[in-house]
Amino acid sequence: MALKTKSSISLRQGELHRNESELEAHAGSSATLRPSMEQENRGPVSSLAEALAGSSPASRVRALREREVEPDFASPDATDLYLAELSGSQPLTRDGEIDLGRRIEAAEDASLRTWVRSPIALRVLASLADDVQAGRVVIQDLLLNPDADDPAGQAAPLRLAQLLQLARSVMTLTGSNAEAALEGLAAGLCEVRLDPSVGDRITQALRDVARSGSPESEGATSTLRAFSKARAGSARAKAELVQANLRLVMATARHYQRRGVPLLDLVQEGNLGLMRAADKFDYRRGYRFSTYAGWWIKQAIERALLYQGRIVKMPVHLADSRRKVLRSRKALSQEHAREPSPEEIAEHSGLPLAKVKAVRDLSMEPISLDAPIDEEGDARYGDFLPSDTVTPDEALAQRRMMEQTRDLLEGLTPREREVLRLRYGLDGETDHTLEEIGRSFSLSRERIRQIESKALEKLRSRSRDRHLATYLDGT
Repeated sequence: MALKTKSSISLRQGELHRNESELEAHAGSSATLRPSMEQENRGPVSSLAEALAGSSPASRVRALREREVEPDFASPDATDLYLAELSGSQPLTRDGEIDLGRRIEAAEDASLRTWVRSPIALRVLASLADDVQAGRVVIQDLLLNPDADDPAGQAAPLRLAQLLQLARSVMTLTGSNAEAALEGLAAGLCEVRLDPSVGDRITQALRDVARSGSPESEGATSTLRAFSKARAGSARAKAELVQANLRLVMATARHYQRRGVPLLDLVQEGNLGLMRAADKFDYRRGYRFSTYAGWWIKQAIERALLYQGRIVKMPVHLADSRRKVLRSRKALSQEHAREPSPEEIAEHSGLPLAKVKAVRDLSMEPISLDAPIDEEGDARYGDFLPSDTVTPDEALAQRRMMEQTRDLLEGLTPREREVLRLRYGLDGETDHTLEEIGRSFSLSRERIRQIESKALEKLRSRSRDRHLATYLDGT
C-alpha cells in the first residue's frame, strides 16, 4: 500500500467507512489514502506504537517518516520522538550481556582496589563496622544482592562483617603484613559486591578531605581521580546495558496504559527500574538480563501506579490484597450471577474480613466536591457537607460576645473573675475542673462550685436586659 506525501492527503468524511478491500483497490492509483474509523479512534500515538511493535528497525523508521496525519504546523509529540529513538536500538545477545557484565565487574574491581589503599576509605569502612556492631546499620543494606538464595549469597553478610573488621585492623599494620592484608581486603570486597551507597559514602569522604587543605588532601585528590575514572568505565557499560533494553520498558509499560498514569510517565518509572536492575545484575548466575530486568521494570511501574494512578494513594502492602479481593469478587460474581458479600469474598480469598472491607473502601473512586449532583448543576456535593470553618457572621458574633463578657466580668470580684476564667477557658485559657481550680486557690471543690454559682447569678441579673442574656440562657 503506497502512502502519499502530506501535501496530497485529503480527509473526506464520506469515505471513512471504506473497508480494507476498497483501500487496497486504490493502492496503485493516485487516489488519496484515508484512515479507517478504527485508526482514527485509536489515535496517532497508539497506531504508531502498534506499527512499531512488530516490524523490523528499517520498516519502523520508514513508517515513522511516512506517517503523515498531522497538519503541517504540528510538531512531533514526545511519544513519537521517543519511539523514533527506540527504533534504532538492538537487543543484546547472551554473549553481549556477559561481555558488558564482565566490563562492569572489572571496573568495579578496579575502583575497589583504588580506594582500599586510601586511609580515608579505610576509616569509612571502620566506621561502618562500628555502625553495624552498634545496630545503627543493617549489614544487608551494604550488599548489592542481600537476598541471594545461593550459598555464596547467604554467606555474604557474615563475610562482609569480617572484612569490615579487617579494614579496622589493617590500619595498624605496616610493611608486608599491611600489603597482604590490603590485597585480601580488596579481593574479599570484590567477591561480596558492595551496594553503590558504600562507594558514594567513600567518595564524599574523599571530596571532603580533598577540599579541606589538610596534609591528606593531595592523596585524597589523587585517589578520587583514579576512583572516578574507574567508576566512569562501569557507568558506561551500565549505560550500554540499559540502552539496549529500553524497548523492553516500552513493551512492558504499554500493558499498564489507561490506569490513570500517562504512558511516558510509566516509561520513566520503568527506566528507573531498568537502571536498578543494571546495578544489581550478576552475569555469573546464568540468566539473561532481560529476564532479570523484567521483574524490576514491573515492580517500578506497579509502584508508580499505586502512588500516582489514584487520587487517594493505596499503601503498597495492600496492593496484593486488593488483587486477591478483585479476583475473588470476579470469580464469585460469575459463579453466583450477583454481587458477592464481603464475608463471601473473605472466605474465598482467605483474607480477614477487616482487610477485605479496608481494601473495598480504598478501591472506591473519589468524587469531586465541585461535581454537580444533578443534570442542572445547581447544587454540588460540597454544598451538603458540614464544614468546621467559621463563617464571617459567626466570627463577628463570637467577637462581640467576648467583648460583652469582659464588660460583665468587670462587675465581679477578682476571685470570681478568675474562677470563671479558669472554669470556662476565657481569654485563651483551657477549661479546668472544679478540683483543679480548688487546688490553685487552696479551696475545696464545693467552695469553688459555690463561688461559680454566685458569680453566674450576678451575671444573669446584670445582663437580663442586655444582649448577653441570649448566651447565658443555656448556662
